[in-house]
Amino acid sequence: MPLVDSRQQMLDVGAILKIAAENTRSEYPVEFVYAAFVKEVQMPGSKFLRYGNTIYVIHGSEKEPRKGMFRALNADTAENFLQSGFQFVVDAYKAGFDTLVTQFRDQSLINIFRTVAKNPPNPGMGYNVQMLGDGQYQVALQLGASRGGARE
Repeated sequence: MPLVDSRQQMLDVGAILKIAAENTRSEYPVEFVYAAFVKEVQMPGSKFLRYGNTIYVIHGSEKEPRKGMFRALNADTAENFLQSGFQFVVDAYKAGFDTLVTQFRDQSLINIFRTVAKNPPNPGMGYNVQMLGDGQYQVALQLGASRGGARE
């Protein structure tokens, strides 16, 4: 399904999930993806951020409060997705996260991390990419200088 420029049209969450699932070739039907998303954002410690037609979900670690996992569900244009990446880094750091990890299969997504890291919005920001045994990429994203302690 084609991406939708959020400057032209804001999609509802269901449409974002459908486009994201189709464009990532999800093995699950859209109804399952939607039900899983609803459950996911209701989990304790999860944070939901939306920029245009992109949704980011963060799951904070119970043991390490400034760390978490995240994923992006994108239905926006490449330019808007890149801009949302910059804002996501700023907002996640302001929310108290220092390090976030994500996993994905699409190698082209690494370019977003490269581009953001070239002009980092936070001092001390960086990233590390690993290839996992199952063919996925894992990115550990340092959002800024480590602060230690609990999130505010």
